[in-house]
Amino acid sequence: MKKLLLLPLLLCSILLSQDSSLNVEKDELVLEVNGMVCGMCAFGIQEGLSELSFLNNKKFEEDGIEVDLDTQMIYIPIDLSKTIDQLEAVQIVKDVGYDTVFIYTNFDGKGVKKAVATKLIG
Repeated sequence: MKKLLLLPLLLCSILLSQDSSLNVEKDELVLEVNGMVCGMCAFGIQEGLSELSFLNNKKFEEDGIEVDLDTQMIYIPIDLSKTIDQLEAVQIVKDVGYDTVFIYTNFDGKGVKKAVATKLIG
């Protein structure tokens, strides 16, 4: 019985713990998005996210956001001098018609942190 109670706690701690398999720079917010499989998907999401209030669009060429369709990851360079609102980014992705599964950050520069996006938005 105790093992069954510990399993959800263990899974939750794994999901919210550091994720060492993904390289996230201190000035990046990375979103893992379900269903983003084509260039048009990426274009729609990039257009929406290019309006983020905390975007540092000088890091990547063109609109400042890098999309990896193979991994379904979106790399958003952020301006650390501004207020970072992860919910704003998740809501934009949702408004375009996709679901953000996980959010990866490394704001303190000490390691990647992974959070479940559904806890930010219903």
